[in-house]
Amino acid sequence: MKKIALLAICAMFSNSLFSQQWDGATNLTDHIYRNGKVSIGTDNNNDKLNLNGNFRLTGNSGNKIVFGGGSTSPVGSTIVGDDGNFHFEFNDSKLYLHPYVSAYFGDVDPNPQLKNAFSMGATGIVGMGTDNFYCSQCSGYRLFVKDGIKTEKVQVEIAASNGWADYVFQKDYKLMPLQELQSYITDKGHLPEVPTTEEAIANGVELKEMNILLLKKIEELTLYTLQQQKNIEEQNTRIEMLEKKISTSK
Repeated sequence: MKKIALLAICAMFSNSLFSQQWDGATNLTDHIYRNGKVSIGTDNNNDKLNLNGNFRLTGNSGNKIVFGGGSTSPVGSTIVGDDGNFHFEFNDSKLYLHPYVSAYFGDVDPNPQLKNAFSMGATGIVGMGTDNFYCSQCSGYRLFVKDGIKTEKVQVEIAASNGWADYVFQKDYKLMPLQELQSYITDKGHLPEVPTTEEAIANGVELKEMNILLLKKIEELTLYTLQQQKNIEEQNTRIEMLEKKISTSK
Protein backbone atom coordinates (compact mmCIF):
# COMPACT_ATOMS: atom_id res chain seq x y z
CA MET A 1 0.00 0.00 0.00
CA LYS A 2 2.84 2.35 0.85
CA LYS A 3 4.46 1.60 -2.53
CA ILE A 4 1.25 2.46 -4.37
CA ALA A 5 0.90 5.74 -2.46
CA LEU A 6 4.54 6.60 -3.14
CA LEU A 7 4.10 5.91 -6.87
CA ALA A 8 1.00 8.09 -6.96
CA ILE A 9 2.83 10.97 -5.24
CA CYS A 10 5.76 10.64 -7.72
CA ALA A 11 3.36 10.65 -10.65
CA MET A 12 1.62 13.79 -9.40
CA PHE A 13 4.99 15.47 -8.76
CA SER A 14 6.27 14.53 -12.24
CA ASN A 15 3.12 15.79 -13.90
CA SER A 16 3.39 19.06 -12.00
CA LEU A 17 7.10 19.38 -12.82
CA PHE A 18 6.77 18.96 -16.59
CA SER A 19 3.36 20.58 -17.14
CA GLN A 20 3.18 23.82 -19.13
CA GLN A 21 2.76 26.92 -16.99
CA TRP A 22 1.06 29.92 -18.65
CA ASP A 23 0.93 33.42 -17.21
CA GLY A 24 -1.42 34.93 -19.79
CA ALA A 25 -5.16 35.41 -19.90
CA THR A 26 -7.42 32.37 -19.53
CA ASN A 27 -10.05 33.48 -22.05
CA LEU A 28 -10.04 32.78 -25.82
CA THR A 29 -9.70 36.35 -27.08
CA ASP A 30 -6.46 37.71 -25.59
CA HIS A 31 -2.87 36.64 -26.21
CA ILE A 32 -1.27 33.81 -24.26
CA TYR A 33 2.31 34.26 -23.06
CA ARG A 34 4.67 31.70 -21.57
CA ASN A 35 7.82 32.55 -19.63
CA GLY A 36 9.60 29.24 -20.16
CA LYS A 37 10.79 27.30 -23.19
CA VAL A 38 8.58 25.25 -25.52
CA SER A 39 9.76 22.01 -27.13
CA ILE A 40 7.70 20.15 -29.73
CA GLY A 41 8.75 16.70 -30.85
CA THR A 42 12.08 16.96 -29.03
CA ASP A 43 13.49 17.22 -25.53
CA ASN A 44 15.94 19.89 -26.68
CA ASN A 45 15.25 23.11 -24.76
CA ASN A 46 18.16 25.32 -25.81
CA ASP A 47 15.91 28.02 -27.28
CA LYS A 48 12.54 29.57 -26.58
CA LEU A 49 10.96 27.37 -29.27
CA ASN A 50 12.45 23.99 -30.17
CA LEU A 51 10.84 22.03 -33.00
CA ASN A 52 11.65 18.59 -34.38
CA GLY A 53 9.54 18.15 -37.51
CA ASN A 54 7.92 20.25 -40.18
CA PHE A 55 6.48 23.69 -39.64
CA ARG A 56 3.59 24.85 -41.84
CA LEU A 57 2.34 28.42 -42.16
CA THR A 58 -1.05 28.50 -43.88
CA GLY A 59 -3.42 31.23 -44.91
CA ASN A 60 -4.01 33.57 -47.84
CA SER A 61 -1.93 36.56 -46.77
CA GLY A 62 -0.51 38.51 -43.88
CA ASN A 63 0.99 35.60 -41.92
CA LYS A 64 4.19 36.65 -40.16
CA ILE A 65 6.88 35.29 -37.91
CA VAL A 66 9.04 37.89 -36.15
CA PHE A 67 12.67 37.20 -35.27
CA GLY A 68 14.66 39.25 -32.79
CA GLY A 69 13.74 41.66 -30.03
CA GLY A 70 10.47 43.53 -29.78
CA SER A 71 6.87 42.43 -29.80
CA THR A 72 4.02 41.80 -32.20
CA SER A 73 1.01 43.99 -31.59
CA PRO A 74 -1.99 44.35 -33.92
CA VAL A 75 -3.05 47.94 -34.45
CA GLY A 76 -6.57 48.41 -35.76
CA SER A 77 -7.96 45.95 -38.29
CA THR A 78 -5.68 46.32 -41.34
CA ILE A 79 -2.36 47.57 -39.93
CA VAL A 80 0.10 45.29 -38.22
CA GLY A 81 2.90 47.04 -36.34
CA ASP A 82 5.53 44.35 -35.87
CA ASP A 83 8.75 44.95 -33.98
CA GLY A 84 11.70 42.60 -34.12
CA ASN A 85 14.81 42.47 -36.25
CA PHE A 86 13.53 40.28 -39.09
CA HIS A 87 10.17 39.27 -40.53
CA PHE A 88 9.39 35.93 -42.11
CA GLU A 89 6.14 36.52 -43.98
CA PHE A 90 3.75 34.80 -46.37
CA ASN A 91 1.79 37.33 -48.40
CA ASP A 92 0.12 37.34 -51.82
CA SER A 93 1.41 33.84 -52.68
CA LYS A 94 5.01 34.91 -52.03
CA LEU A 95 7.35 34.15 -49.14
CA TYR A 96 9.40 37.05 -47.74
CA LEU A 97 12.34 37.36 -45.39
CA HIS A 98 13.26 40.95 -44.67
CA PRO A 99 14.49 43.34 -41.98
CA TYR A 100 11.99 45.25 -39.89
CA VAL A 101 9.55 47.32 -41.97
CA SER A 102 7.24 49.84 -40.31
CA ALA A 103 3.47 49.39 -40.45
CA TYR A 104 1.87 49.46 -43.88
CA PHE A 105 -1.65 49.42 -45.33
CA GLY A 106 -2.23 46.38 -47.55
CA ASP A 107 -0.09 46.79 -50.68
CA VAL A 108 1.08 50.31 -49.81
CA ASP A 109 4.56 49.72 -48.44
CA PRO A 110 6.65 52.67 -47.18
CA ASN A 111 9.89 50.90 -48.03
CA PRO A 112 9.35 48.26 -50.74
CA GLN A 113 13.07 47.73 -51.38
CA LEU A 114 13.65 46.78 -47.75
CA LYS A 115 10.44 44.76 -47.69
CA ASN A 116 11.65 42.78 -50.72
CA ALA A 117 15.07 41.99 -49.29
CA PHE A 118 14.44 38.31 -50.02
CA SER A 119 11.34 36.86 -51.68
CA MET A 120 10.34 33.58 -53.28
CA GLY A 121 7.39 32.90 -55.56
CA ALA A 122 5.19 29.83 -55.69
CA THR A 123 7.15 28.47 -58.68
CA GLY A 124 10.49 28.63 -56.83
CA ILE A 125 11.71 31.89 -58.39
CA VAL A 126 13.83 33.94 -55.97
CA GLY A 127 14.07 37.72 -55.80
CA MET A 128 16.50 39.94 -53.90
CA GLY A 129 15.43 43.57 -53.58
CA THR A 130 12.41 42.86 -55.80
CA ASP A 131 9.43 40.54 -56.04
CA ASN A 132 8.64 41.56 -59.62
CA PHE A 133 9.87 38.47 -61.44
CA TYR A 134 6.89 37.66 -63.66
CA CYS A 135 7.11 39.15 -67.16
CA SER A 136 6.78 38.08 -70.79
CA GLN A 137 10.54 37.68 -71.26
CA CYS A 138 11.41 36.30 -67.81
CA SER A 139 10.87 32.59 -68.41
CA GLY A 140 13.96 30.49 -67.82
CA TYR A 141 15.36 32.75 -65.09
CA ARG A 142 15.39 31.71 -61.42
CA LEU A 143 17.08 34.65 -59.64
CA PHE A 144 16.10 38.33 -59.90
CA VAL A 145 18.27 40.97 -58.23
CA LYS A 146 17.62 44.70 -58.02
CA ASP A 147 20.71 46.96 -57.91
CA GLY A 148 24.22 45.59 -58.24
CA ILE A 149 25.91 42.30 -57.42
CA LYS A 150 29.44 42.44 -55.99
CA THR A 151 31.40 39.22 -56.08
CA GLU A 152 34.94 37.98 -56.62
CA LYS A 153 34.14 35.33 -59.20
CA VAL A 154 31.40 34.42 -61.68
CA GLN A 155 31.51 31.23 -63.75
CA VAL A 156 29.05 30.84 -66.62
CA GLU A 157 28.52 27.34 -67.97
CA ILE A 158 28.52 26.70 -71.73
CA ALA A 159 26.05 24.00 -72.71
CA ALA A 160 27.94 22.62 -75.74
CA SER A 161 31.15 23.10 -77.73
CA ASN A 162 29.28 24.75 -80.61
CA GLY A 163 28.05 27.39 -78.18
CA TRP A 164 31.48 29.02 -78.15
CA ALA A 165 32.75 31.29 -80.92
CA ASP A 166 35.83 29.39 -82.12
CA TYR A 167 33.92 28.32 -85.23
CA VAL A 168 35.09 31.66 -86.66
CA PHE A 169 38.53 30.09 -87.15
CA GLN A 170 37.16 27.17 -89.18
CA LYS A 171 38.27 27.13 -92.83
CA ASP A 172 34.71 27.23 -94.16
CA TYR A 173 33.73 30.33 -92.14
CA LYS A 174 32.62 33.16 -94.43
CA LEU A 175 34.12 36.41 -93.21
CA MET A 176 32.27 39.53 -94.35
CA PRO A 177 34.43 41.54 -96.75
CA LEU A 178 35.66 44.82 -95.31
CA GLN A 179 33.83 46.87 -97.93
CA GLU A 180 30.51 45.23 -97.00
CA LEU A 181 31.29 45.74 -93.31
CA GLN A 182 31.98 49.42 -93.96
CA SER A 183 28.66 49.78 -95.82
CA TYR A 184 26.78 48.02 -92.99
CA ILE A 185 28.28 50.27 -90.32
CA THR A 186 27.57 53.40 -92.39
CA ASP A 187 23.95 52.32 -92.92
CA LYS A 188 23.09 50.78 -89.51
CA GLY A 189 25.45 52.56 -87.12
CA HIS A 190 26.56 49.38 -85.32
CA LEU A 191 28.32 46.08 -85.96
CA PRO A 192 26.37 43.16 -87.45
CA GLU A 193 24.53 41.03 -84.84
CA VAL A 194 25.30 43.54 -82.08
CA PRO A 195 22.12 45.04 -80.55
CA THR A 196 21.51 48.73 -80.95
CA THR A 197 21.52 51.14 -78.01
CA GLU A 198 17.71 51.25 -78.06
CA GLU A 199 17.45 47.44 -78.03
CA ALA A 200 19.96 47.11 -75.20
CA ILE A 201 18.08 49.66 -73.08
CA ALA A 202 14.70 48.08 -73.79
CA ASN A 203 15.67 44.41 -73.39
CA GLY A 204 18.95 44.41 -71.48
CA VAL A 205 21.78 42.11 -72.51
CA GLU A 206 22.25 38.44 -71.74
CA LEU A 207 25.69 38.11 -70.17
CA LYS A 208 26.70 34.76 -71.67
CA GLU A 209 25.38 35.53 -75.15
CA MET A 210 26.99 38.98 -75.17
CA ASN A 211 30.38 37.57 -74.12
CA ILE A 212 30.19 34.96 -76.88
CA LEU A 213 29.23 37.65 -79.40
CA LEU A 214 32.09 39.90 -78.31
CA LEU A 215 34.50 36.97 -78.61
CA LYS A 216 33.19 36.34 -82.12
CA LYS A 217 33.85 39.95 -83.09
CA ILE A 218 37.36 39.79 -81.59
CA GLU A 219 38.10 36.63 -83.58
CA GLU A 220 36.74 38.25 -86.75
CA LEU A 221 38.91 41.29 -86.05
CA THR A 222 41.88 38.95 -85.64
CA LEU A 223 41.17 37.44 -89.07
CA TYR A 224 40.88 40.92 -90.61
CA THR A 225 44.22 41.86 -89.01
CA LEU A 226 45.92 38.71 -90.27
CA GLN A 227 44.44 39.31 -93.71
CA GLN A 228 45.73 42.86 -93.74
CA GLN A 229 49.16 41.70 -92.53
CA LYS A 230 49.33 39.19 -95.38
CA ASN A 231 48.46 41.94 -97.88
CA ILE A 232 51.12 44.21 -96.41
CA GLU A 233 53.77 41.51 -96.63
CA GLU A 234 52.83 40.77 -100.24
CA GLN A 235 53.01 44.47 -101.09
CA ASN A 236 56.39 44.77 -99.39
CA THR A 237 57.68 41.84 -101.42
CA ARG A 238 56.52 43.47 -104.66
CA ILE A 239 58.05 46.79 -103.67
CA GLU A 240 61.39 45.12 -102.97
CA MET A 241 61.28 43.39 -106.37
CA LEU A 242 60.49 46.67 -108.12
CA GLU A 243 63.28 48.43 -106.28
CA LYS A 244 65.74 45.75 -107.38
CA LYS A 245 64.63 46.06 -111.02
CA ILE A 246 64.99 49.81 -110.87
CA SER A 247 68.45 49.60 -109.30
CA THR A 248 69.70 47.06 -111.87
CA SER A 249 68.34 49.06 -114.82
CA LYS A 250 70.41 52.10 -113.98
